[in-house]
Amino acid sequence: MNSGGTVIDAAIWSFAAMFPVVISAWCGIKLKPSKKIVGYFLGFSSGMLIALLSYDLVEEAFRISGPYYAVLGLFLGLISYQISNYLVAKFGVERRQSVNCGGIGHLTLEQQKDRSTAIALLIGAALDGIPESMSIGIAFLKNPLVSSSVVLAVAVANIPEGLASGAGLNRSGVSRLNILLLWTAVVIVCVVSSVLAWLLMKEAPDAMKGLITAFAGGGVLAMTFQAIIPEAYEEIKDRIGLIAGLGFAIAFLCSHLFH
Repeated sequence: MNSGGTVIDAAIWSFAAMFPVVISAWCGIKLKPSKKIVGYFLGFSSGMLIALLSYDLVEEAFRISGPYYAVLGLFLGLISYQISNYLVAKFGVERRQSVNCGGIGHLTLEQQKDRSTAIALLIGAALDGIPESMSIGIAFLKNPLVSSSVVLAVAVANIPEGLASGAGLNRSGVSRLNILLLWTAVVIVCVVSSVLAWLLMKEAPDAMKGLITAFAGGGVLAMTFQAIIPEAYEEIKDRIGLIAGLGFAIAFLCSHLFH
């Protein structure tokens, strides 16, 4: 029986999975990629994320806790993303666009759309990154090595999220420093979540571990359908099928060859 990894292992690998989002946000700010290029990255990411949630999150949750907790966690993740996205749009962005509150009311419709999409990606990265990182911490309780496919898929999928969000927020007038601070905060929260999961889940029932893992899958699924695919399709149209399929195939092979 494996003795499992350490809390340091959990922190390091969670950081490795999440930190690319900060680098890619910086690239988005610096390089200012066109929306079409970002669309290709997002399309590729959507395929990787669907494979990740299918084979490394929901399936793993099913293995740990059975079908009922896996499905429950999946829908809790879906609902959490929906509610969070709605609240930010309703009481954050809309309020700041008010003539009484100022904020981003001076932005053009295109800039407002850029910011709304970027914020949706930021919310999604946090909502699925936290339970994803917790699932990495949980994995280290029993195994000295976490699935390389999970780390790879999360890291690669985070690249277009950061790229699109960094470019979008920058186009809508958010300062470079604030963009990088936002994404750095997401990374820090995710690493802390991984450490806390390792520390607190030692004696937790398998049902709870499976629920958290499936919750990550729900957040990934909601973000993919609500923010990533629509934005990618708008820019690259029917080519999204091939690009997303390529991303799915790579994540699928990693999941089965390097698990």
